Amino acid sequence: MYTKHLCVSANENIAEISAENGKLSEMLGEFAEVCGADGRKVIAVSGKNGKKYFTAGSYCGFAYLTDRTLIEVLPRTKNGTADARKTLCAEFCRRCGYTFVPSALDPEMNFMEYFISVFADETMKIIKSGVLSRYTSCEENMTSVQGAILFSENIRRNLVHRERVYVRHDIFTPDRAENRIIKAAAKLLNKMTADPRSSHLLKETLSFLDEVRVPHDITAEFGKCINTRNTKKYSTTLNICRMLFDKNEGTAFSGKYILCAQFYKIP
Repeated sequence: MYTKHLCVSANENIAEISAENGKLSEMLGEFAEVCGADGRKVIAVSGKNGKKYFTAGSYCGFAYLTDRTLIEVLPRTKNGTADARKTLCAEFCRRCGYTFVPSALDPEMNFMEYFISVFADETMKIIKSGVLSRYTSCEENMTSVQGAILFSENIRRNLVHRERVYVRHDIFTPDRAENRIIKAAAKLLNKMTADPRSSHLLKETLSFLDEVRVPHDITAEFGKCINTRNTKKYSTTLNICRMLFDKNEGTAFSGKYILCAQFYKIP
């Protein structure tokens, strides 16, 4: 569960800069500096009646801080919070290619949890239909010949172990770029969600992808993704992953105290 959930509309005050809000002020101050340097004023400092505040800009979305504080910034609408969330969720779905169904939206679910639930549902669709695998070359000592014997290496390693043979062979593995990116996203989002259903689905995902490595350079992994007929089912999930990790996508925001942040310009 979140330690705090601050929900405001665009261009409204988020929190006062004060001694009582010391840690929150430090975290939001650092985030405001990062956003200012980036040229995207998601959060800025403003003043009124001798007091200073952190104020939301015109971007809408969420920021999840390292102390488990959730900041949710909604579009300004005349019909209240539920309608504002619906507008924000619809924009997210448009960007990632997911079909938005207004009637299926839980009015009590905040935007971050909706974001995570869409990722979890789309990922489980991939797993149920079968994750894609690939052939990769592997070298190892074995007790039987599979593939090609590497004679020089076999002599060096197995001179006194004649029962073994050093070979190179191909294995069929789910450890491919698309699955590595999804695993990294699932690990991140599972740390954030307070929704039992999403948490269950994300843990299932991580269990199914147990053989898949967590990538060290996610940006490089996106360059390895292949766009074919077989990978079409990955489209929405990978679009969400790009929103999370790809700075060129323009929706991800970072900072020292930001575990995850997604903000959009609402048309």
